[in-house]
Amino acid sequence: MTTPAPPQTSRKLAAILAADVVGYSRMIGEDEAATLAALHALRNEVFGPVFADFHGQVVKSMGDGWLVDFASAVEAVSAAMQVQDRLKGHPMISLRMGIHIGDVTRSDGELYGDGINVAARLEALAPEAGILISDAVFSSLDGTLSPSFEAAGAQTLKNIARPVTTWLRAPDGAGDLAASEMTVQTTSTLLVLNLRPTKNSDTRAEVQDIADALTADVGTYFGSINWLTTQITSADTSTGYLLVPTLRARGDRLRLETRLQSPEGLVIWTHKSDSTLDDAFDWQDAVVSEIADHSIGMILEAETSRIMAIPDDKLTAEQCMLMGIMAWRDFSLDSFVHSAAFHDRAIKTKPDLADAHAEGLIVLMAARTMTSNPAILPYLAKVPDWVEAGRPLAAGHAMLTLAIAITTYVEDQRVIPLKDAVAQTLRFAPFDARILSFCGWANLWCGQAQDAYDCFIKSLEFGRLGAFYVASIGGAASASLQLGRDDEALDHVEKGLKLSDTYPTFYGVKAAALANLGRIDEAREVLAQYRKLEPDRTIKNWQATNNYANSEGGKRYFAGLRLAGLPEG
Repeated sequence: MTTPAPPQTSRKLAAILAADVVGYSRMIGEDEAATLAALHALRNEVFGPVFADFHGQVVKSMGDGWLVDFASAVEAVSAAMQVQDRLKGHPMISLRMGIHIGDVTRSDGELYGDGINVAARLEALAPEAGILISDAVFSSLDGTLSPSFEAAGAQTLKNIARPVTTWLRAPDGAGDLAASEMTVQTTSTLLVLNLRPTKNSDTRAEVQDIADALTADVGTYFGSINWLTTQITSADTSTGYLLVPTLRARGDRLRLETRLQSPEGLVIWTHKSDSTLDDAFDWQDAVVSEIADHSIGMILEAETSRIMAIPDDKLTAEQCMLMGIMAWRDFSLDSFVHSAAFHDRAIKTKPDLADAHAEGLIVLMAARTMTSNPAILPYLAKVPDWVEAGRPLAAGHAMLTLAIAITTYVEDQRVIPLKDAVAQTLRFAPFDARILSFCGWANLWCGQAQDAYDCFIKSLEFGRLGAFYVASIGGAASASLQLGRDDEALDHVEKGLKLSDTYPTFYGVKAAALANLGRIDEAREVLAQYRKLEPDRTIKNWQATNNYANSEGGKRYFAGLRLAGLPEG
């Protein structure tokens, strides 16, 4: 008699997400076909791309429930929040979610252990559309995610020996305090890009994983464009641009075919790219970047031509704002003036357009710290009026709330209100690349270098094509310098200089970092380049604008600049 082989087992620490469809049995009973179709769309349009983006692996699917394995709590929570955000307003599907980090054991393809059990118990206690996490998970979150959760007390869980301290992200995406002060974020109607989930007829799991990852990466690239609203959808739509990727596989060969259609349904660009399964990872990064770059160029060309054909006095407020946003995409110093002029027109045309106030204030605050161009002064003089006009419009608008807080801080240097505004904003938009960049700068000005660094790094992750990518690199360099990581600061600077050699922050950080490392001669050469861009800058007028809350990191920055030779004033 043959002795059966012992089961193959392995043990690891993992973050486990448990999700369950609310009211599944009722839905099946009422309309089985519609329910199954909705779940199929959920898998293709939401679960597949989001889990691929955060490296989650579905380890169990039960029709109305899922267990997903992540390598970190941050990835698990990020995925859960994005799934719930994408399901807001869904006519059929609503989920409960629970997340715990703990030991799990894999045996013959199945996962067991407290990590699984606690996550499942937390999911059962979560409110509809909510996310309930353990204290072990919350303690692992960075400053961009933790503001979204409120303490929910200790819970006694079935078959779990000790009570588990829990934290809740409420169904509205905010804690009780934020919910009482803000409603759901409102936005203007701008250009729309409908992204189809990557089509794939191959049944192999590794090919489907590649298709999901392509959808996720393309969505991430386009999602960082602040003048373009991108949505992943399989539904037929008559509005907006349409991007359709199709993945074909034969043996180990792969081909991605992509087409871009105009709002009128005309094919305006097509693309083909070939690879193999062995080279899929490197190929995926390159082909997604190529698709995004070409598609954005085609959309920009089409929309600029469309708007330029409209008589100047016939431009709507939204069109003026769109031109203002696009004018700033190259981040050149002159672009501040062009952008501010368009936002000024948008506000005059439609005084209650909240997005125009937000975009205009952000442009002007950046201009105030980055350029001495005298042509910007007339627009800076409008800032107090824009702030007062924007206050009644700010409820429910994350960007405008933050823009007003930053503007107010520049005037009064009060740190606490700005910190509160950053936390409030991150509750509503923890994955928006622009908002993360602005929150990073706000944290830096408040003297919170580590929180700033977290925001900038996440902004770079989500905003690979946004106009604020350069600013986020500069922010990551500044935060690294203030945290005492001079070599890392220099690495960020060198990366940034390849994209823009006219951004003063790069030269300021580089000069200070080199000086702190004792490379004084190099530091002085770099400072000379900085002074060409900012000839009137001194330590005194810099600190008058912003002294980084007199933090140790800020003092370190100024000390490096002094060593490099920046005049005291």
